[in-house]
Amino acid sequence: MRQKKAKGRVYHYWARTTPWTRLPDPYSDPDGFMRAMARLQRMGALEDERHRTGTFGGLVADYRRSKHFRETLSDSTRESYDRYLTRLLVAYAAAPLREMTPEDIQRRVLDANEDTPGAADMMLTILRTLYAYARKRHRGLSDWTEGLEYFGNQTEREPWPDDMLQAALTSDNELFRRAVTLALYTGQRPGDVCAMTWGMVAGDMIRVRQQKTKTALEIPMHDNLKAMIDELPRSEEHLFLLSNRRGGPLTREVFLVWCQKFTRKLGMNRTPHGLRKNAAIELFEAGCTSAEVAAITGHKSLAMLEHYGKRRSQPKIARLGMGKWQAKTKGEREN
Repeated sequence: MRQKKAKGRVYHYWARTTPWTRLPDPYSDPDGFMRAMARLQRMGALEDERHRTGTFGGLVADYRRSKHFRETLSDSTRESYDRYLTRLLVAYAAAPLREMTPEDIQRRVLDANEDTPGAADMMLTILRTLYAYARKRHRGLSDWTEGLEYFGNQTEREPWPDDMLQAALTSDNELFRRAVTLALYTGQRPGDVCAMTWGMVAGDMIRVRQQKTKTALEIPMHDNLKAMIDELPRSEEHLFLLSNRRGGPLTREVFLVWCQKFTRKLGMNRTPHGLRKNAAIELFEAGCTSAEVAAITGHKSLAMLEHYGKRRSQPKIARLGMGKWQAKTKGEREN
């Protein structure tokens, strides 16, 4: 307990919290003072238990201080991890690491979140990351995620159907329409799209440094994107390409909510990340190689791009290929 004197009065504080918690006066309200002290002591004991070495809460606290969490993860990934770690702490904060089991995680994480399979899958991924971190620091731990399976429901990140995409590109919500256009024609992640400024525009190119991978890209602008950018307001108050009327930037969280609300009205659930897949598919259907697509989207894994490429339209690719063949035949005849 700490005391502070102000204007001739003495105030009492519980100093184990940040900021300090003010207590009732022990002389004028002794019962209130004792009740507050007892409550804060119980809360402190619980917090100590949650962070005790060998518990899940202690592991999470250590991991959040680790170099991997602080420096290796991108800002957006770290924010996502933080959000789901907090949810996992509700269930497992004081749980001893040696008593965690796949059966319990199946029941309390996967089964409990089966209505939101994307969230359940993310928490399972984080639990596997935590186990890999823990086993190097706690000998003899058994894998508490062994045998657990992902729901595999990734519909939120699926590409947008053509009719839905066209509806978004002609939406009455001007800022939403601009955001969809910028995301589609650059093939970038939502956070990178929202962070684009006028300083990144140079002629017919947009320069991007991806937040997740730190990859630097120079992306040629599609004619449709160039036309949209030429119409954007540009002033000292509008630093960002996706700035609102007051000059503030569109946030990744707002863009996500807008996409979900818009697509759910049309009977599906899609996110801004799905537009990145749309961009890759459009490029493949235009006849681009995996290397050419990666030069625009910034993908490091060509295998992932080939996976995206499986969604391209076979008739469109066939027509493109036949057109090239016919052009070759025509050239041979003329020679």
